[in-house]
Amino acid sequence: MKTTKAGNGEQGTANNAAQVVTTIAPARLTLAEVRAKLEGKSGKRFWKNLDELAETPGFHELLEREFPRQASEWVDAVSRRGFLKVMGASLALAGLAGCTKQPDEPIFPYVKAPEDLILGKPMYFASAFPFPTGAIPVLVKSDAFRPIKVDGNPDHPMAKGKSDAMTQATLLDLYDPDRSKEVLYRGQRGEFADFQEAFTKAVKASKDGTGVYFLSETITSPTLAAQWKQVQTKFPQAKLVQWDPVNRDAAMAASKAAFGSYMDAQYKLENADVILSLDADFLGGIAQPGFLPLAAAYAERHRYYADDPSKTMNRMYVVETMPTVTGFKAEHRLALKPSEIAVFANGLDDIDVGYPWTPEQRKFAGTLYNDLKANAGKCVVIPGEQAPAAVHAAAYALNAQLGAVGKTVIYTDTVNPLPSEQVADLKALVADMNAGKVEWLVMLGANPMYAAPMDLEFAAAFEKVANTVHLGSHVDETGAVSVWHINKAHYLESWSDARAYDGTISIIQPMIAPMYGGHSAHEVLQSLLDAPQASAYDAVQANAKTYLKGDFATAWRKALHDGWVDGTAFTA
Repeated sequence: MKTTKAGNGEQGTANNAAQVVTTIAPARLTLAEVRAKLEGKSGKRFWKNLDELAETPGFHELLEREFPRQASEWVDAVSRRGFLKVMGASLALAGLAGCTKQPDEPIFPYVKAPEDLILGKPMYFASAFPFPTGAIPVLVKSDAFRPIKVDGNPDHPMAKGKSDAMTQATLLDLYDPDRSKEVLYRGQRGEFADFQEAFTKAVKASKDGTGVYFLSETITSPTLAAQWKQVQTKFPQAKLVQWDPVNRDAAMAASKAAFGSYMDAQYKLENADVILSLDADFLGGIAQPGFLPLAAAYAERHRYYADDPSKTMNRMYVVETMPTVTGFKAEHRLALKPSEIAVFANGLDDIDVGYPWTPEQRKFAGTLYNDLKANAGKCVVIPGEQAPAAVHAAAYALNAQLGAVGKTVIYTDTVNPLPSEQVADLKALVADMNAGKVEWLVMLGANPMYAAPMDLEFAAAFEKVANTVHLGSHVDETGAVSVWHINKAHYLESWSDARAYDGTISIIQPMIAPMYGGHSAHEVLQSLLDAPQASAYDAVQANAKTYLKGDFATAWRKALHDGWVDGTAFTA
């Protein structure tokens, strides 16, 4: 029994008499009583205490006091929170089950595991990421024969283990759920064999390839170039046009004007004490040829060697039209209009002639020219890829005048084995399309419906072509309107080869079988040759015999292991 006494003091008064309230506490159940109550009944297997088991009023009152919002969840068989917990777990298990769905056909476990497979231990394979300005050598980390990481190849003489964000992100393209998964004919599912049959039949009927045009992204593969030359020999009227919206037309036009043929420039910044960038963002992205070795060489020289006074820190001057990463790193930067850069470079030795420069611009030019002259043979001028051909020509002249050729810059064959000026070729293609000369337009990796210049009106010309074929990784703007769409294999799924910035040939070997049965440009061109069923592997290996020296089997295995072929770099 409980007694409660109320009052203003310890002793009650006449006006405030003590009040006594008497209550009787409920008796607690004994274990024997609980067992008797549960005799012959079934219910929950576990309880937090005997009060919960007995569901006494006191237990519910306790829950209401301690957990006013969650009290019902202790006693409700199915609460909202409990339902969500159960459903969440169910969905998670369903997702895991979906990732490991077993095939409908009978399957059997390993009798003997593959020799190279050790679960939990990754393996590394050398390959290369094909890119218009030169392939990027990579080392691919593979777990249970599935590529999971792409990094630079540390043994490659050009990359030396370096890579960039775009190259590493190519792994996301491999596992992109929006990738094209099948061949389409007029929007319906088709077969690659049916395309090959229709295509080869039409080309052979033309006798010499008249009306057959290929529109390809920039080619850096020696094997693909060799296949095209075989096609052109067999069908001399067939034509190939290369197109990338960001291309090297200015550099190609300038080199042909200067040297009589298309050339590439390789810059040796490890030998340069003074660098002049003419709108060249060679520290800012992969669009600049040789971005990786240029950035590494610049960074190596742009430091103070306290222990070796003979090593001097390089200096950089940048003349550009808009802020860039390279401009931010420069010791001296000058902003000019695009139309002024070529004038500035051509008149660098006498800045007062031919243009009304400001005093600050004259001072910048005078200091720059004096520094370049004082470091003749140890300086270099780099033009930007997007800069006009006149800027490239001015850079050629300055490098020759300053004694840089052969020391800090060399000129070599092009990474593209089939160099061209792409805008002019695309204009000629559109003109032929409008004239009705194009019967078959086969687009290899290109998306001209999206990327072609608007003033060419490519879409209108496209409608005049009877047979259009699109090889692409996605059903993009061009793939959606083409008669044939062929799903393209990722470079980590297919065999090929490519030249890096320095000309070194890298073998592109697949890390995984094509997840959606994709095809490559090698297979499309091979359809027109004498062995149409030959695979890309066969084509790459056959072409490799033209540049691998010594015993072929040994040299081939070494090339696959190293990821590059020794002795294939360009010479000056």
